[in-house]
Amino acid sequence: MTTPVVTLAPSDTLQEASLKMMTRGISGAPVVDDEGRLVGVLGESDILRHIKRLANTELSGRYLSSSAHSLQLLALLAERGHPAVKQLMDHLRGGLVREAMTEKVIIAPPGATMEEIIALMIRHEITRIPIVEKGKVVGIITRGDIIRMIAKA
Repeated sequence: MTTPVVTLAPSDTLQEASLKMMTRGISGAPVVDDEGRLVGVLGESDILRHIKRLANTELSGRYLSSSAHSLQLLALLAERGHPAVKQLMDHLRGGLVREAMTEKVIIAPPGATMEEIIALMIRHEITRIPIVEKGKVVGIITRGDIIRMIAKA
């Protein structure tokens, strides 16, 4: 289990969250409210899904009749340096963690075994499990933690 846990606030911008994740070398983090209670989790995949939502709403409505190819359109416009891509990326960077985070979080108590944690990760296809006691995040176990444990065994 990793402690202390790097956390994000729902009011953090996605740019702030991305910078924090990048500088700490992590791919996601629990999101906690002002009292330290877990309210969600934000990972790289959440940010990518948010980009797709933005592309669907901001690009498809202007350039396509359906959202089916919005990411292809985003890639094409990005290659050409289109102003719509800059506008979308500015919107993304200024967006809030609460807009992109996953609210339904799978958690485990401090006494959970590694077998239980691994089973949760596999069953729910997730990459991190916050360890929560009395509503507060006290640790986190990631796939990387499990790989390190196996390597050191």
